[in-house]
Amino acid sequence: MKQACSCVLLVLLWQRVTAVLNPLRHNDCHSRAVSMETRILDNYLTDQHTVTVIESCTEIPIMSPYCLHNPVPLNAFTLHRFQAFVHQSLEHTTQELEYRTNECFVGSGHMDDLLTELLPYLSEYNPRAKVMLITQEMADQELAELFHAAWYRYRLLQLIVLNHRANDTIESCLFNPFRKALSPELRYLPTGKSDLHCRLLTDGQQLDAYNRELNLFIDDRVYNLNGYPLNIAMHVSNGSTSAYDCILGTVSFTDIDQEILSIMQKQMNFSLILHKNELELSIGYIHQNGTPVGTLGLIEQNAIDLAANSRIIHNYDTRNLLYLHYISTEKLVFITPRNYFRNRDKTQVFINPFSVAYMLTNVLLSFGVPMIIFLLEYAARRLDVPREPSSHTFGTKVLNLVGIIYNVSVKLPRADRKRWIIVGLLVYNIVSYPIWQGVTIRYLHPSNQQVNNINSLEELIETELELKVSHYHEHIVRHEGPHFQSPVYSALSGRLSTRNTSSLRDSIEQIIMHGNSALLIAEEYVPLVLAGNYRWIPGKPDGIWPIQKPIYEFYKSMAVPKTSPFAGTFNAIVLHCVEAGMNDRFKHQLETAVQLMQIRRVREHPSVPDYIVFNMEHLLPLFIFYFAMLLLSGGIFLIELAVHAFQASRARSQQRAPLRVPVEEYVPFEFVH
Repeated sequence: MKQACSCVLLVLLWQRVTAVLNPLRHNDCHSRAVSMETRILDNYLTDQHTVTVIESCTEIPIMSPYCLHNPVPLNAFTLHRFQAFVHQSLEHTTQELEYRTNECFVGSGHMDDLLTELLPYLSEYNPRAKVMLITQEMADQELAELFHAAWYRYRLLQLIVLNHRANDTIESCLFNPFRKALSPELRYLPTGKSDLHCRLLTDGQQLDAYNRELNLFIDDRVYNLNGYPLNIAMHVSNGSTSAYDCILGTVSFTDIDQEILSIMQKQMNFSLILHKNELELSIGYIHQNGTPVGTLGLIEQNAIDLAANSRIIHNYDTRNLLYLHYISTEKLVFITPRNYFRNRDKTQVFINPFSVAYMLTNVLLSFGVPMIIFLLEYAARRLDVPREPSSHTFGTKVLNLVGIIYNVSVKLPRADRKRWIIVGLLVYNIVSYPIWQGVTIRYLHPSNQQVNNINSLEELIETELELKVSHYHEHIVRHEGPHFQSPVYSALSGRLSTRNTSSLRDSIEQIIMHGNSALLIAEEYVPLVLAGNYRWIPGKPDGIWPIQKPIYEFYKSMAVPKTSPFAGTFNAIVLHCVEAGMNDRFKHQLETAVQLMQIRRVREHPSVPDYIVFNMEHLLPLFIFYFAMLLLSGGIFLIELAVHAFQASRARSQQRAPLRVPVEEYVPFEFVH
């Protein structure tokens, strides 16, 4: 009886089960449906490192991740555990700035569970990850609503849905919003089944062709937008040097950002909705209260698809930003008044403490020592002090000592008038060190360009100049300043002011005419500023000097929201533009403009600069004077020696010296030649 009841029960159950989809079990890896699902997931997981399985519905179990032919690390969560994990991750992760692109999530469930319990948490944790949702017998309209909410509300842009229609039939669906029609107000119309890209798969032999079609669909989805309106924030200018148009005059060249944007538009076939920002808002920065401002604010609010000519200096503390490969590096340097220190070259050579002390010491020794000797011997003669032989006199010893000190390696004469010859030799020694110090400095610095100008940030801090920065760069500097470890950078950052910097013409005029300020500008445009003719400032063709060492360095890049589907394509196009030499061409155009400005400046200002370059010619009279003094002193000294020798020889020949035992003459010092 029991066996009969069991058979009847099994028959009833079989009849009931055939009316619905059979649940999948872990031992069903080789079933046709699971095999097809596994092969789709295998192809979808290209370049993915981890797979997270979220068991959200027991009625629709997940089998394919456990049946992969090339296993990857698996993480398994229940739905509630995953929700708690997302909450903890958001609380503890404050510095993570990029969503990982190598993650894949596999979940299952019905329409209500997916929309309210799973998709919001996936969007919060990582909207850039690949997501595969497995469901059963979902209606066409529900599928359309699921994709519409996932794309527009939750920004889950890499979503594939496997809808099991029967035991051996899978409907694989993707979404391409760029084929959708728009309302006249550029609003997204409701999504229907016709907007989805779905394919029924009933046989494993279809999968090879379908996987190739799937990859091609994903790759081409953003390469041909068919006029899809992209919201782009950009400062529209007549070239990147719009702030320098007062210098360029009629010279202009193409903005590299606008040119890359034009190439993007042609290759991707989108229509452009341009948000024109003010110059200072075309960069992204963080307000003092922590709110993203400018393009960063638009990116954080998912209000734009691309922020062109966005200048980024720092990895801001935000989660929703992605910066493309950098086009070029920009450096900010100071331009200062030329010849600011004026006569510092002469000050460094002659009027520095060491030179002054050296000369004063020599003056005292040169004139003081002979005078003291003269006074002592005069007093000795008046007081009839017994005197030693002439070779042992106090004056002779002292003068010999002085001669050794001053490298005079000859025996000095005894007569007072002859001793003053030493003065000529010592006077030359007075100026020898400063003169050769000047020669050395002039050799190291052939002109006053390096000596009389401000050449380092440390020298700039020591001046009383007002340090100015434009509004365009001020946000970057203000954000970066407190994070600098260098006290020099911190000090300069604290002194920066944006007062009266709306016009570059006025700022440069203040530097040239009054010499009371310095301006922080991009290093790339320093040659352009130096080549300016400054026709509005009469008689001042050259008035500014750049400090070569940069104080700030930042990047010129295009930024897109992390959840944007265009990130990879934008990256590829920007890299293609850079590799094609656009950046080099931009710099060559800038160099051409500089050369044209220099030619025009020389033609309009052929006069000699009004400042005098301090060189060796200015030292020529000093050398002539002191070398003449040296020759005169040496000549007189030699003549005196010759006369003394002649007189001594004549005296010996006239009278015969008495015979006596020769005594070795006392010599206080021996001179080694």
